[in-house]
Amino acid sequence: MLRNRRLFLAATLIDALGSGLWVPFALLFLVHGQGMGLVDAGTSLSAGALLALVTGPVAGMAMDRFGPRALLVAGNLVRVGAFAAYPLVHTGWAVAAVSAVAGFGDRLFWTCNAPMAALLTTGSDTDRMLATQTAGRFAGAGVGAAAMALLPPFTSPWAFHLLAYANAASFAAAALLLRLLKGTFVAPAATNVPFSPPDAPKVPFGGWRAVFGDRAFLGFCGTHLAFTLASASKFAVLPIVVRDLLHGPQWIAGTAITLGTVVVVTAQRPIVAMLAGRSRTAGLIGAAVLFSACFALLVPLASVPLQVATGLILVTSLGFAIAEAMFGPTATAAAAAAAPPGAEGRASSLFQLSWGLPVAVAPGLLAVLLSMSNALTWSILALTCASAVPALLVLRKKLPDALREPSPPVPA
Repeated sequence: MLRNRRLFLAATLIDALGSGLWVPFALLFLVHGQGMGLVDAGTSLSAGALLALVTGPVAGMAMDRFGPRALLVAGNLVRVGAFAAYPLVHTGWAVAAVSAVAGFGDRLFWTCNAPMAALLTTGSDTDRMLATQTAGRFAGAGVGAAAMALLPPFTSPWAFHLLAYANAASFAAAALLLRLLKGTFVAPAATNVPFSPPDAPKVPFGGWRAVFGDRAFLGFCGTHLAFTLASASKFAVLPIVVRDLLHGPQWIAGTAITLGTVVVVTAQRPIVAMLAGRSRTAGLIGAAVLFSACFALLVPLASVPLQVATGLILVTSLGFAIAEAMFGPTATAAAAAAAPPGAEGRASSLFQLSWGLPVAVAPGLLAVLLSMSNALTWSILALTCASAVPALLVLRKKLPDALREPSPPVPA
């Protein structure tokens, strides 16, 4: 079992690093590596990601049939093909198709990752393994940002192509490590709770009607969209803003993303510990206010000197990181507490959609907004985050157990 844990953690860290590495490079790759326009590149990535979202239920059914390991291996192999194909595509429809394939691989990962971790660990060990994976994903984004900071102003397309091929190779290595796991890893059919032990108590089966009939839970998922849009947007267009709008050196965006990543990785536990004695509502409202204030600081970015713009970018990167650390574990714990009894699995999949949808929409939405106005882009994001505050105050009355309880303690 220990060998399996180590292999699984190594494979998923490679997966997380590869996925995180691609985030700050995606638009730069298509615009400066493939010669596409900004709006065309952004909308193509969003179209592909939206197409991939509908494969979530298919991934769930396949996992029940074949087990999580087989689907994790398949997900990595799917992304090997997708990233090997990225350097070959130059048109919007082709990018959307490749992005959809890559997104399908991501859906397989997110569907199977937590159940597989639960199979290999028990108790707080599961929390620590998932937390390590999260840190790996942010570290991947940090590595990508650091590499981006070293790029010269005029980078040859072959350098971007090399990144895509290296990412494909990393997913191949992850698939190989997962294939070395020993065991069957097939879900038992004795209970409606996936991968639960044989003596687990049976829970009344709630079904989708219980989830969609719970308006308070749906409202919380809707409110959570504001946080995940902020999370997906905070650095998504920053490299393009620095390079094409401010005409500044790329180290500015790279340093900002790296700084934010380091703060999230190192300060996550202290921040959650600080919030442990307060209500979840307080933690989420604090994150919404901080996100909104940081986006508001970026509104005048294009109308101030480059030195001032650089300072604003670095300061807001710190604020974004703190807000990220505040809302992530708090929102996840609140969603778990608010799930309708007997429909926890379906509720979890809906909550995961509130993560996936903004990530899919962000590249296209931000590219369109940025093509219109820098100030408009950050203003809309600031107002979106601010709108979460009154929504949370209303939901606090309807979801008292979920939003009035203290924030989750940090695992020992």
